[in-house]
Amino acid sequence: MNLRFLIVGLGSMGKRRIRNLLFNGESAITGFDILPERCHEAEKKYGIKIINRFKNIAPKDFDVMIISTSPEFHGNYIRYALKHKKHFFVEHPTNADGYKNIFGNKDSDTVKAPSCTLRFYRPILAIKKIIEEGKIGKILSFQYHMGQYLPDWHPWEDYRKVYFSKKETGACREMLPFELIWLNWVLGSKVKEARGFIRKVSELDMKAEDVVTASVLYENNITGNIMIDVVSRKPFRTLRIMGSKGVLDWEKFDSNLRLYDAKSQETKTISVPKGHPETGYVNEEEMYQKEIKAFLDAVYGKAKYPFTFEENLLNLKVLFGLLRK
Repeated sequence: MNLRFLIVGLGSMGKRRIRNLLFNGESAITGFDILPERCHEAEKKYGIKIINRFKNIAPKDFDVMIISTSPEFHGNYIRYALKHKKHFFVEHPTNADGYKNIFGNKDSDTVKAPSCTLRFYRPILAIKKIIEEGKIGKILSFQYHMGQYLPDWHPWEDYRKVYFSKKETGACREMLPFELIWLNWVLGSKVKEARGFIRKVSELDMKAEDVVTASVLYENNITGNIMIDVVSRKPFRTLRIMGSKGVLDWEKFDSNLRLYDAKSQETKTISVPKGHPETGYVNEEEMYQKEIKAFLDAVYGKAKYPFTFEENLLNLKVLFGLLRK
C-alpha cells in the first residue's frame, strides 16, 4: 500500500519532514502552509503538491498527517486527524491542547505519534548503552545544560517573528520537556518532583522566558540539575552523569564521550561519529530520518512507536509546575 502524506506547516521542521519522507522512500506528499512563500519554496525545492487553503483539503485525499506547525496550532490539527481517523505525527508541543482528545479516542488502529527525536541521536544511544551495561555503576545524580543564543536558531529569519520568541510558545518552554524525553529514557525513570524557575533575564526583544533552571528528583531516587537557556553566545549540550563506579561526560560539540573509571582512575574517550546536517542547520539529519522511519513502521504495522502522548504529558506537567511557581 502506498501511503499519501499531508504535511501541515512548511517552515523549518515541515521542510525537514519532507526530506525525511523522501529519504524513507515515500513520495506521495502534499504540503500546506498559510504563508505563500513557504508553499512556493517547498514546491520548488522538493517538487511536492501544494495546497494553500486548508478548506481545499479533502480527507479522502490523504492517509497520514504530519503536524509541523508552531505549537499553538497543534490541537486543532490533532482534532482534525482524530475526527477523520488519520494517522498523525506531531512536533514537540509547549501546551497540552489536543491531549484530552487523544486520550478519549478509542480508535486503536490510528497511530498517534509525538516527536521524540533525540532518542534516535547516536551519542544518546551510546550513553544509554553505557548506562545499561553498568559501566559507571548505579546512577546517582546528573547535571545537564542545553544553551544556544536564540537569534542563532534560525539565522535566516528574524527571531522576533518566530514562535519560539512568543510568550506561550517560547523556546525555553519547548526545550525543557523536549530534553526530558531523552533524559528520562536514558535514566530509566520519570521525574517525581521538580523545583526551580523559568525567567527572562536578557535584553532579547521578546516576551518569552530565556532561562530555565530546575532541580529534579526521579522516581528511582536519581537527582539532577537541568539548565536550559537561549542566551548563551556559545552553544552547549553538556551532560555529566555521576555513578557509583565512575562518571560519564558528554559535550555534543566535542563529538565524544568521556568515561571515568573510579577503580583504574583512568578516563576513556569514546568517539561518536558526526552526522550530516542539512546546509544551514546544526543538527544531523540522520536522527530525524530514523524518527520518521519509526513512525512509518508503526503506520505500516511493523513495530510499535516508541513514545506516547501519556509520557509526553508527564514532561509537560514538569514545565507547568515551574510556570506556576
